[in-house]
Amino acid sequence: MDEEVLMACRECDALQRVPWVPAGKKARCRECGTTLYHHPRGGLDRPIALLLGALVLYVLANSFPLVTLDIGGATRETSLIGTAWALYNHDMKLLGILVFLTSLAVPGAILFSTLYVLTGLRLQRNLPGLRQMLALLSHIHPWEMADVFVISILVALVKMSGMAEVILDAGLYALIGYILLAIAASASIDVFVLWRRMERIGHFSRRRLCFGVGK
Repeated sequence: MDEEVLMACRECDALQRVPWVPAGKKARCRECGTTLYHHPRGGLDRPIALLLGALVLYVLANSFPLVTLDIGGATRETSLIGTAWALYNHDMKLLGILVFLTSLAVPGAILFSTLYVLTGLRLQRNLPGLRQMLALLSHIHPWEMADVFVISILVALVKMSGMAEVILDAGLYALIGYILLAIAASASIDVFVLWRRMERIGHFSRRRLCFGVGK
């Protein structure tokens, strides 16, 4: 993967040949200096480890309530799925579906898809649908809004603190931990580097077919 590739700058559209940089370095545009891509340290082991931790916390966040409200002795718990379901049942069906998609379905799909792609690339195996999954990830990331959902919860809790006793439950801590680990994993991944690894797997697969390996 040492050869140069043709790449257009996202800022100034300058077309240029970009070399493969070592881990911990960045490739910058020759015209405007914008970072074209960065090669994170730690290879794929670091984001895989972070995402496995995020997966555990994601399961916990959906298994336990987020907060408990105590209003005059009457307690009420709410969870991620419970929030979406309550909105859906109170004449806010579209908002309930949107909350479900952006705070549960899309983050879960991104988490599992990213783990699938990274595992395939780490093992250098051309798993079924690996290329399509990698292409899909770049399009659905903007729909992941679990962090926005947590901020809205915290704002609502501050406003309700004067009307009821608010008890933070394990689900909320797990959700915050999941978001932090997911952000750290995202910072350890560059899509361009993943595509270069994908090309390398395809090159090895073609060589194995040419030499009759695996038959």
